[in-house]
Amino acid sequence: MSTMHTGDEWLSLSEAAEMLGIHPATVRLRADRNEIPARRTSGGHRRFRRADIESRLRQEVEPKPRPAAQLLVQSVLGRVRFAFTDGTLNTFSWYAHFNDAAREGYRSLGRRVLELLLRVLADGTSEDELRSQAVQLGKAYGTITRESLVPVADAVRAFLYFRSLVDESVLQLAEVRGIRDHQDIPWAESLYQIQTLTNEILPALIEAAQANGQK
Repeated sequence: MSTMHTGDEWLSLSEAAEMLGIHPATVRLRADRNEIPARRTSGGHRRFRRADIESRLRQEVEPKPRPAAQLLVQSVLGRVRFAFTDGTLNTFSWYAHFNDAAREGYRSLGRRVLELLLRVLADGTSEDELRSQAVQLGKAYGTITRESLVPVADAVRAFLYFRSLVDESVLQLAEVRGIRDHQDIPWAESLYQIQTLTNEILPALIEAAQANGQK
């Protein structure tokens, strides 16, 4: 007869170590560093909640972004910041149509797009899930566009400009790092994956923005 476990079940030091596949001394050390939540019994023995150990296991199996992927995000963020500080954005007529709410909303979504790109380059998320998340981001872009009364064409221009910054960063890193560290990331394939995903965002943006007849 199988035993049902709940997340609130408390485990001994040895049980937690067995679940994690590491020595009890290592578990004890991590608990002392507050890396693994634990409590002590009245007798001074450590106890670990099963849910916390399971969460730790999930974190350890999740794919970590490659250094080059993180460098890509930093490069894009640097280009975006430069566009703000050097006045480039103010030269675009579409940028003048964005009120403060739209600008903040688009900036927030831009960060979420970069998080999605990190997941693309981590090779740990299914293509269907990535596409679904891209569509959801597109709908969020469209909602901000509609609620802020931004012309759909200008929202599309803004997104395409943002995507051009991503493309430029990928191509630059492919040139700079691709020769020296060719096994880090297959840049040509990654650019294709990124463009495929961002292409999912645009139709969803337009559909959501025009939900109430906006043009």
